[in-house]
Amino acid sequence: MPSSLVRGKYVVCKVNDDSSSHVIEDGAVYQRDGEILDIGSYADLKARHNADEEIGSSNFAVIPGLINAHHHVGLTPFQLGALDAPLETWIVARWALRDVDPYLDTLYCAMQMIESGITTVMHNQMMARLPNDEGLFDSSARIIDAYQDSGMRVAFSLSHRDQNHLVYEDDERFFNTLPESLASGVRDYLGGRPISMEDHLSVTAELLDKKQSDRTRVFISPHNVHWCSDSMLREIKNFATRHSTGIHIHLQETVYQKMYGTRNWQKTPLAHLYDLGFLGPEVSCAHGVWVTESDMDILAETGTAICHNPSSNLRLKSGVAPVNRMLEKGVTVALGIDEAGLNDDNDILQEMRVAQKVHRVPGVTSASPSSHRILDMTTVNGAKVTFFGNEVGTLEIGKRADIVLVDLERIQEPYLDPGTNIVDALVYRGKGIDVNTVIVDGEVIMRDRKITRVKKEEISAKLKESLSRPLTAGELNRTGLSKELLPHIQRWFEGWELEVGAPHYHYNERG
Repeated sequence: MPSSLVRGKYVVCKVNDDSSSHVIEDGAVYQRDGEILDIGSYADLKARHNADEEIGSSNFAVIPGLINAHHHVGLTPFQLGALDAPLETWIVARWALRDVDPYLDTLYCAMQMIESGITTVMHNQMMARLPNDEGLFDSSARIIDAYQDSGMRVAFSLSHRDQNHLVYEDDERFFNTLPESLASGVRDYLGGRPISMEDHLSVTAELLDKKQSDRTRVFISPHNVHWCSDSMLREIKNFATRHSTGIHIHLQETVYQKMYGTRNWQKTPLAHLYDLGFLGPEVSCAHGVWVTESDMDILAETGTAICHNPSSNLRLKSGVAPVNRMLEKGVTVALGIDEAGLNDDNDILQEMRVAQKVHRVPGVTSASPSSHRILDMTTVNGAKVTFFGNEVGTLEIGKRADIVLVDLERIQEPYLDPGTNIVDALVYRGKGIDVNTVIVDGEVIMRDRKITRVKKEEISAKLKESLSRPLTAGELNRTGLSKELLPHIQRWFEGWELEVGAPHYHYNERG
């Protein structure tokens, strides 16, 4: 691989603390074979190194590759016909979504992420049953192949569940409340080619053996605490320990999920995981909107991380995670887009801005995340939860060369006070459209906003063509079941009286 000298008006090496980052003005990064060998002023590095290629100029900010710490699919549920709704009903509404080719869908999404400066993603694949046309390993491998073909890094996990598939109680008990014909249709759908625990473990082990690489980590994933039996959670924890891999799990995304813990264990789901010995630094939890004070103490004690998804939580009426308090307690918080970012475009710079602004609660003394803290969540903490922590997340000698060049023209025009910190400028004004060049492991995977490894137009055209066909019998059946089932799901959750308690954020409480 050739060497390169990557130049910028600013080189943002790493976050120092809440109020500052290490920034080199008129700086450069020198890499060879994907390893950062030197960082300093552009003039000094230009004199010291005879690079094969020079990338960038004084018109750019050079930053570490950004990391999307929680993600599912490419074409979003909205694009496929499911409007935003509370999570518990939205999940069933998603049954009506079309089947999308996993390789094309993932590659389409990878291109979007690259265009916004994302170099690494935590991809959590949800499959309710075995694919009809290929094996579970092959289907999962095609998703990993798409990321490998794009040039991105990925932490991939196949999600699994073994209970409470419809509402937060035993499936058969809920089936007994449904009209007989509907119960029969839903039972047939859920029971068709189910993924067993043996399938989940054996395929994950095979993926670890055959697909893990320098740019790919394979994790294991129980879907959520209320969707997994204790025996399943123990098996997954034991598997992760044996294989020295990470665990990614959804946690307390909605108030109903928190209440499930109170109703079943007289404690939160996170506290139940703690009792099971499930938690640890290898575990990352998506969402954590409804964690309590004691939950946050557990997270800090065990080193378990939270992957925060502000846009998704707003869109699905889940709430606002208490990130300010988590940060105060020393909890590792990374940032993810999920499958429902604000504009369905995987713009991580925009998600960073949402994350910063949504946690600005009223009050002149109220704490809120600084731009530097937000950048740290999207780089260093993202690297930790995806198990690339020793390799990426900062621009330092010895790290891998995952580098993003952001064009400053739109950010600075027509005027930006020269005293403005560049990290503030990026978080306040940066958008995905400002990302010009993306480098992973020293390889340029986007140059001048043109994806280099694959042809964007061809992939988009193939994806569009694949969705031009009529709906299949299976898709039509799912759509019918979803529409008929939704009112029953709605009524079931309406029967839960929501817990009352002091929230972490008191928006307008004095109004």
